[in-house]
Amino acid sequence: MTDAEVSDARRKGGMSLRDRVLIGFAAIAGVAIAVAIAVTVSTTNYQVAQLDERLSTFAGPERFEQPLMELPDAPRGDFSRPSDAFRGFVTSDGEAVAFFAPNVGDATGSAPLISVDDLDPDAPVYLTVPADDGNGEFRVLARPAGDGWDVTALSMEDVNASTERLILIETVGIILMLGGLGVVAWWVIRLGVNPMRRMVDASARIADGDLSVRLEGAGTGSESAELAASLNAMIGTLTDSIEERERSEARLREFVADASHELRTPLTTVLGYAELHRRGALADADAQDDAWGRTEAEAARMRRLVSDMLELAKYDAEPELMLTQVDLGALAADVVRDAAAAHPDVTFTATGQANATADGDRLRQAVINVVTNAALHGGDAVEVTVESTGEGASARATVRVADDGPGMAPEVAARATERFVRGDSSRQRATGGAGLGLAITAAIVEAHGGTLAVDSEAGAGTTVTLTLPQHEADVPQ
Repeated sequence: MTDAEVSDARRKGGMSLRDRVLIGFAAIAGVAIAVAIAVTVSTTNYQVAQLDERLSTFAGPERFEQPLMELPDAPRGDFSRPSDAFRGFVTSDGEAVAFFAPNVGDATGSAPLISVDDLDPDAPVYLTVPADDGNGEFRVLARPAGDGWDVTALSMEDVNASTERLILIETVGIILMLGGLGVVAWWVIRLGVNPMRRMVDASARIADGDLSVRLEGAGTGSESAELAASLNAMIGTLTDSIEERERSEARLREFVADASHELRTPLTTVLGYAELHRRGALADADAQDDAWGRTEAEAARMRRLVSDMLELAKYDAEPELMLTQVDLGALAADVVRDAAAAHPDVTFTATGQANATADGDRLRQAVINVVTNAALHGGDAVEVTVESTGEGASARATVRVADDGPGMAPEVAARATERFVRGDSSRQRATGGAGLGLAITAAIVEAHGGTLAVDSEAGAGTTVTLTLPQHEADVPQ
């Protein structure tokens, strides 16, 4: 999947998680502001309604039935009772008469600035007007009375002050709340959304075939970090599987090529002598005997090769093992005696004692392969050492076969257990078999849950070590 395809998928899938977080943040901010406005308006209206009730109480019953212009214009504040109310009269011409003005609070000495256009000649009116000195506002109750209006007013100072305090508190609260939500949104985007976006981009690169990419989460212990770790482990396993498949395919190609090479020579020999016989080129008895002897030898070589390959295929298919307690010291001694009879020019020694849980017949075959290789390709002496190492569940038995021969180069020794690998890469028939002996031995040892190691240096001999479990629980079932 390319970056363009990832972008198209995002567009088709709608909004990203980050966009949704930001929209949610904006929605919460909008709701908070709307609630603050509603609280402010309702609180202010409630306070104004209470002020209107006070105005009605201060105004008392409607008692002005005659024009009051003849009443004296008493100086504002010319009364002895403390009061924050304004009492007066406004004529239809707009002329105002003040009976008394507030003598307490910030509105002391001030009066409401009333316009006749705002008054109703037939019904009482509540309205908010500025003070005549520009200092604050008044809530006014104007009732029709004769040729004008009876006016009662109270300062809006307390209402405005409480509204301002409420707005300030709400503003600070909303700022703190939005700040906290902003920090949370940033934290969520940084620890959750951004790592996920990076993982999506990395996944697109992996989908394009770049398996070297690894995902990164946010911090340690977070869900994105755990997801990244799990996906990285999965990618590592997938990469290892692909590499192992490639190695297996390479080994298979090499195996087929080597098997073809090994079979080609004996087949060519057999076909050649058959062709000579068909054409009558083998006239005398000695030539025919030699030809048939060589043909039989090459056929026997092919049979051994095919038998070895079938043996390897059997171990690849996880053969069933007949497990028993095997005396490795006695087994090694038997193998050494047989080898000494077959190779009288080589000196064999066998020492040590240990038991192992193994299939006796197959383990014997493994030891025979190693000892035979040492006798054929080693020097004049082969030493077989058996010993036990470790205790309890970690107890292991080892069979070490060492020779004093020419040895192998380290790079050849590292591949000695691979199929068709020999110390002599020329593949001359005189150098030995097809290179399957140690491969079969390694397969037998691995089937028992053990290991096989080859240590060799050019001119310093070769040591092959078979390590086997001593308890049945350690053997693969």
